[in-house]
Amino acid sequence: MKLQTLRPVPARAASAYAKTLAPPSKPGSVPAKSAGTTAESGGATARPVIAGEERRRSQRVLLRVHAKLHVALKGQEVTIEANTVSVNNHGALLVLKQSLPLDAHVVLEHGTTKQRVPCRVARTPREMPEGYHVPLEFDIPEPNFWGIAFPPADWRPPEDL
Repeated sequence: MKLQTLRPVPARAASAYAKTLAPPSKPGSVPAKSAGTTAESGGATARPVIAGEERRRSQRVLLRVHAKLHVALKGQEVTIEANTVSVNNHGALLVLKQSLPLDAHVVLEHGTTKQRVPCRVARTPREMPEGYHVPLEFDIPEPNFWGIAFPPADWRPPEDL
């Protein structure tokens, strides 16, 4: 791959791309500000706006933590070994050897602190080469569960990375 292909999209091209994403306006309506991008001061760079379901309530942090899931499967309590892929104040993405049904209620146990928190499977797990990626959401946000300080909600990585 050429290094040239990794250069940022010029602002003109980004705004043209944003226009293709904007929903068609209804007759007689006032055109809305483009929902496809946000421009920083000066309009030099454009960044896609992430809508609705994909917007995060708190920053995700890539963190590998050993954990256990306690779940009732077919009437029996089962403990499943897992590792996190990423964590946030509202849950985690875990790798399991087996899938769990959507909305299944489980108890997540932190591998180091042994603290437990009730949660549910938030979205349908995806099968990956290393196992199933199972997204969990805490029943109640637990900002101190992972024992780390999370970046503020408006934090963004530098553009030059």
